[in-house]
Amino acid sequence: MSDVFNNELFEAFASASDNVYIYVCDMKTDISRWSKAAVDYFGLEGEYIEDAANIWGQHVHPDDLKVYTEDIADVFSGTKKYHDCQYRARNASGGYVWVECKGSVIRDAEGNPIIFAGLMTRIDGQSKYDSLTGLLTTQELHYFDFVAQSGIALLIGMDGFRKIISNYGYNIGDEILIKFSREISDLCNPQWKVLRFSGDEFLVIAFESNLQEVTDFYEKICREADVIILEDGRKVGISVSAGGVFFPQDADNREVLINKLEHSLEYTKNNRRGDMVFFSEEIAKKHERGLVLREDLRQCIKNGFKGFELFFQPFINPHSHTIVGCECLLRWKGDRIKDSYPMEFIKVLEDYGDIHEVGFWVMEQAIRQQAAWRDIYGDLQVSFNVSYQQFVDDTFEERAISCVEKYGVNPKNIIIELTESCQVEDPQELATMFGRLREQGFKIALDDFGTAYASMEMLKCLPVDYVKVEHSFIRELSQPGHDIDYVIVDSLLEMCKRLGYNSIIEGVENSKVADIVGEMNATLLQGYHYSRPVCRKDFEKQLDEGRKRSL
Repeated sequence: MSDVFNNELFEAFASASDNVYIYVCDMKTDISRWSKAAVDYFGLEGEYIEDAANIWGQHVHPDDLKVYTEDIADVFSGTKKYHDCQYRARNASGGYVWVECKGSVIRDAEGNPIIFAGLMTRIDGQSKYDSLTGLLTTQELHYFDFVAQSGIALLIGMDGFRKIISNYGYNIGDEILIKFSREISDLCNPQWKVLRFSGDEFLVIAFESNLQEVTDFYEKICREADVIILEDGRKVGISVSAGGVFFPQDADNREVLINKLEHSLEYTKNNRRGDMVFFSEEIAKKHERGLVLREDLRQCIKNGFKGFELFFQPFINPHSHTIVGCECLLRWKGDRIKDSYPMEFIKVLEDYGDIHEVGFWVMEQAIRQQAAWRDIYGDLQVSFNVSYQQFVDDTFEERAISCVEKYGVNPKNIIIELTESCQVEDPQELATMFGRLREQGFKIALDDFGTAYASMEMLKCLPVDYVKVEHSFIRELSQPGHDIDYVIVDSLLEMCKRLGYNSIIEGVENSKVADIVGEMNATLLQGYHYSRPVCRKDFEKQLDEGRKRSL
């Protein structure tokens, strides 16, 4: 018998709970093993079953069979990575119970499926009410009829709740969730249902309602959320976004409803934060594009980062007007999606955790490139971006040091730029790492200085070498009425000078702006006026032209 069946791990999971059932299928032989609890509860013929998909299909409620079979088919075909659906299954007594079934396929080196494994959880035994807020849980959706009744469903989520937790702690976070859930309940029509969806998301089922009623309700929610008074008297303001779906016209069952609500809320948060957006074909297309994008990226990473490329945008010395370095910027073109911009594909990499692998690839390529240029063009300063997510990777510091040693690069010529400073949850831990990297000779830059949380707080906490002044302060310096931008930039540069920091002004778009910032006390300049990000070959042409002019 296959080792996948007979091992201690299977036995341990199989006996973990009376409400959880384990299954493993050898897809080459089509033989599966089921935990004894599953055999007993569902009245299966034994622990080892041949052709289990068809046999188990006979236990699935006829009304749910399509949901089950389509989800399984999507997983086996590779359309979906994980099997994840809820349906009713017949037990040994002949009654039907709700189960949540999750599983995944393991494939061999050629991509052929070899093992399918997962678990089922009986959700009929789960609590009807959320323990924190006292609201109904999403299990109640199984009892709603989205065909016989019409209305509007809203999925409401808090914006930046993770940051609230970081600033105030989990206890305050729970208090905010409780108070917010009460506000939603108090403002709802008595015929509507309010459920705790997950985390900071709440589901409102507005039966027999119209768009105006729901819009008025959402606007009230936004006003109430703007000021939440805590038990200790402190006031916390939160922003909320919502995704909406009309039923039954856009969704006539639970699975479709949840799917479209999640897509709508995701779209709202990414494109119209603080608003309420209803499901549309545009959202469906964006979601489909996201799935293809994710798969394209995964395949490119798997194929040795094929499709990824570094572009280079020069750093200009404001006094000599020569190129003294560059920022390395990631570009990508997939097999199916060839027009994805960095803001889009980098977010996908971060959402799925692939940013770590790609980030290390960028780091090595940038350092390797600095070494290749050194003997021809001298000690160019080469920078690359690193998100907070990457910095907190336990291996980042070791790999950075190993990389410069591998290529014989002096770390003083490498600038590591921290992006998205607003996501820094533990500045002290990051400051310690920055200190160690600087001791090794690396230069650290704080990117987008002057926006959101990437400001005085971060500058006070983090030891850095460079401050990059955000381009929104720079681009319109030459336009009438932007004197305040000039004062802000001038003050920031003076502050950097007094604190002993170097500065980089990005966003120098034209000659007028270049003339203005050229008279300021900046260390380096960057922007389209000098060059857009270009491929390696074109950047080397710029370096060659610069050398000719200096002769």
